[in-house]
Amino acid sequence: MKEFTLAAICEKLKDSEISVSVSGNSRHLINKITSPKDADKNSLCVIWDKKALEDLSLNAAIAGQKKFFTPEYGSRDGLICDAPRALLPKLLAMFSKPVDKPKGIHPSAFVSDKAFVHEDAYIGACAVIEDGAVINGGVQICPGAYIGKNCKIGTNTVIEPKAVLFADVKVGKECLIHSGTVIGCDGFGFVRENDIIVKIPQSGGVTIGDNVEIGACTTIDRGAMNDTSIGDGTKIDNHVQIGHNVKIGKHCIICSMSGIAGSSVIEDYVTVSVQVGITDHVVIGKGATLAARTGVTNDIPAGALISGFPARPHNAAKRALVLAADLPLMYRKLRLLEKKVEAMQS
Repeated sequence: MKEFTLAAICEKLKDSEISVSVSGNSRHLINKITSPKDADKNSLCVIWDKKALEDLSLNAAIAGQKKFFTPEYGSRDGLICDAPRALLPKLLAMFSKPVDKPKGIHPSAFVSDKAFVHEDAYIGACAVIEDGAVINGGVQICPGAYIGKNCKIGTNTVIEPKAVLFADVKVGKECLIHSGTVIGCDGFGFVRENDIIVKIPQSGGVTIGDNVEIGACTTIDRGAMNDTSIGDGTKIDNHVQIGHNVKIGKHCIICSMSGIAGSSVIEDYVTVSVQVGITDHVVIGKGATLAARTGVTNDIPAGALISGFPARPHNAAKRALVLAADLPLMYRKLRLLEKKVEAMQS
């Protein structure tokens, strides 16, 4: 079990961009990061909501803003920081167990003699590496994964079990591709000719930047001509569908069960919430946020907060929902007025 004093934790965080200082007993020993409900005297709880303090033992240390260390909230040991949410992943990483990174090729794996596998990479049991694939140093190809022809996997990327990368997929450094993900399958491209549906050949690939995470059972289609692309730092949840020729920018968040149709453009720093549908050939501007279950049929301006179907500014969508709840009463009133008018006219 890892154990640090508050002073030692603060020292380890000194090179981060988050300003941190110790409050109270700097020798208070911490051996875990926990939620307030599970806290004991050796816990450190990251707090950004004062309601959490109601469930927190006074013996536990906290990491939070300076206001939480005033007499109003009780005398506590802990770490004072202006951005506790940003501090949480750094603390969790500090106390996490070291990750085992094996090297070598399992005897049951198939690796083409026309592929390149770095000596520091790992190819797990029953994995398949096809012709022309390049597996760089520190890469972990877990058991049962499939890496197609001419794929390139960047340094320290992890491909989890049963993930499938078809031909011509390029993945950057420090990425994580979760189990069951399929990248580079044919895009859904068809045209009608004389009442017959004809398939459009999908000859592009998929390009994924550095430090990208793609959740379990997500699918990313290859481009019809150019590559489908995912920018650096973007995080994609489980069960997301990304169509052919879609361009997703840097540091976007795409939440579960969302679908992005072909040739749409998602600019940098966009947040797509749960169950959002985006039609083809639209542009979502930089920094926009799409609320849950938004249906996008037109371009969205940069920085906008959008919700509803069809998508509209969030405040307008909320007003529409409020009015919709009043429709039965408004209908009854309208019927009464109609009857009064009919009585006056008879």
